[in-house]
Parts: sequence; C-alpha cells; structure tokens
Amino acid sequence: MSGNRLFYGWIIVGFTFIVQFVTIGLCYYAFSVYLKPLSENLGVDRFEISLALSIQVIVVGLLSPVAGRLFAQKPLKPLLFLGAGCLATSFLGLSQITSLWQLYVLFGGLAGIGMVFLGIIPCNLLLANWFDKRRGTAMGVSQFGITISATVLIPGVTWIILSYGWAMSFAVSGIGAILILIPLITFFAVKTPAERGEHPDGIRPVTSASTPEPTADWTFTRAIRERDIWAITFTVGPCYMSIAAIVLSMPSHLTDLGFSAMDASFAIAMTTLMGAIAKPVMGKLSDHMNKKLVMAIAIGLQATGLFLLLSATDYQAVLIAGFLFGFGYGGVAPLWGVLLATRYGRASFAQIMGANMPMLTPFNITGLPFATFIYGLYGSYVPAYATLLGGYVIAAISLALFRMTPRPQNTVSQA
Repeated sequence: MSGNRLFYGWIIVGFTFIVQFVTIGLCYYAFSVYLKPLSENLGVDRFEISLALSIQVIVVGLLSPVAGRLFAQKPLKPLLFLGAGCLATSFLGLSQITSLWQLYVLFGGLAGIGMVFLGIIPCNLLLANWFDKRRGTAMGVSQFGITISATVLIPGVTWIILSYGWAMSFAVSGIGAILILIPLITFFAVKTPAERGEHPDGIRPVTSASTPEPTADWTFTRAIRERDIWAITFTVGPCYMSIAAIVLSMPSHLTDLGFSAMDASFAIAMTTLMGAIAKPVMGKLSDHMNKKLVMAIAIGLQATGLFLLLSATDYQAVLIAGFLFGFGYGGVAPLWGVLLATRYGRASFAQIMGANMPMLTPFNITGLPFATFIYGLYGSYVPAYATLLGGYVIAAISLALFRMTPRPQNTVSQA
C-alpha cells in the first residue's frame, strides 16, 4: 500500500488466482468427473479416456519452452487471449464429440494449448515481475486458486452432469471460461510494474536511477546444459510423481483396506485442502526463512505422510498421513517458482520455467500409471508407495546441490 493506494501487484495476485482456478480446475481436477460418462457414451474403457489427460500433459511440456520465450519477448494480452480462445473453443467443441479421436484433439491438444498460454508460465511470470521480497507470499496465495478449484469445481461439474448431462457440462464450462477470462484479461492483465509507473513490491528503489536487470536467451538446449536446472528438476520431479500417484490412487487404496468410499473421499478432501492451505503458508515462510530450508520442510512432510500411509491401518492414522502429505505437496509448486526466480532473476524467469517444464513432464505423466502397474503385479499399492519414498532421497540430495545465489546472465555454468 502506498499512501491510500493499493499496490497493483495484489490485483495481479487476484488475477492469477482466478485464471489458474478456471484453467487448471477445468483441465485437470474436473476431468476425473467425466471419465465414467464419457466411457459409457463413447463406448471405450476408462483407460482410453484417461489418455486424453496424458496427451494434454505432453502438449504442455512440448510447447512450454516456446511459450516461455514468447511471454518473455512479446506483449502479454494477445498471448493470454490466445489461451482463453483455445480453452473455450475446446470445451464448446467437447460438448459435440461423438468419437474418441475428437476427445484427444480437443481436450488433449486444443485445451493443452490453452493451459500453456493461461497456466503456470504466464501466471508465475507476472508474479515474478511484480514481486521480489514478497514473491513467495504472492505465489502461494495465487496458487491457492489451483488446489481450491478441486473443492469448488468437482461438485459443481458433477451436479451439471447429473442434472443435464456431460455435453451440457462441457458447454457451460466453455461459455463460463469466455465470460470470466476475456473481461479479466482485458481490464486487469499488466505485465510489469513499469507499465503502471510502479515498482516490485510497491517499494521505490533506494537509488534514483535503477539499472535494468540483465537478460539471457534461454533455449531448451541451453537449459539442459545448466547444472542447477537439473538440480531443481530432480528436486521437484520426484515430488510431482508422488503427488500424481498418491492423490489419484489413494481412494482405491483406502477402500482396498476396508474403509468406506465416503471415508476415503473425506481423507482425499482433507489432503487436498491441506495442499491448498500450504501454498500461501509455505510461500510466506519462504519470504522470511531460507528458501531451500522451506522446500526441505515441504519434501520432509510429503515423505513423512507417505511413510505413515504405508503402515496406516486405522482411520485416524490415515487422516494424519493425509494431513502431512497434503501440507507437504501444497508447498512444492510455489517454492519451485520461488527457487527458479531467485536463482535466475525476473528477466529470465519465463524462459527458464518454460524450458524446465518438459524436463518435469516424465515425472508428471508416470506417477499414476506407475502406481496402477505395480498394483496389477502385486494386488496392492504398497510396493509402489514404498518405491516412491526413494524419490525423496533423490529430491533431498538434488536440493542440497541447487545454488541459491543469483546467477550471472552472460555466462553458461558448467555442470
């Protein structure tokens, strides 16, 4: 706050909160609700339907380096409008599909493009531009919108499907995306504080003339030669793999143990709620504590929760495991952005994040298939969960190797 004037950066936080709520909520969390009705109506099994989400993840991974460069070099609003148009068109088209290939093209391809140009890259770029000292808090509050979207959109989409059918649900989602995103982008998207005569965090620099932050051209091929990008990949990647495996298989695991479907649903709801709460909490902590230490705490909480889940036999132990795992997994996403922005700076942030996402894609798409494959071999998720614990050892070692000092922009570090 400057005098009585609200720092516009907090408007940007609200903007990115809503954009991620709509985009990731519709394209990721709500998709699970469509598995059964689409399987029945298209005459294919649920595995084939689920491949649409895998295609989308691959599309996002492949296009992210390009998107990172575009967002770093081009005006913001046309790219956001492109994303909104693709997202809305894909959902309106999905309301008319009659075959599986149409689902793959529209949800996997077109909605994937929408995710690239509306999701993590542009939102985190905006937050990195507008915040420095309070970057962790801003990213945490913004990404609260990602996880809380599951709490709101899943029951909402379910109600529409039960009342009016899956086709109407897709159509309502597409129209809703247009009505929400187009005005939001038009009136509130501002790329940098300089465009409004402001400064990061709303704090005027001590010196009268500030030197522009140096920039670097980060291509994907350059990024994969960077030691610290590999370090952050193997810090965040195993955590993301476990999140996908645990959160999406936990209902089946708990019912296999003899718990009711309602008890299993409540445990998942509490886990995801803790994940949502953890985002602003961990982000705030990273503004006041050693950032690597906060990430280490998040990793430790995830690992502890998973370890407890392995041996949980009563419902109280399950809830404690879900509480710890959820709080740990919620902190990883904002801290990933905080660590990248701290090491590589605001000017290179979009390109760096765009280049890093394909490196994380194998972790994102293998978590659930790995868990279900192991279940098919042993009739239990426990061996898969135990194997995933080893990933946290890799994450801890990689985090220790990641360097936090701001990196010079005119040289390429040696591995």
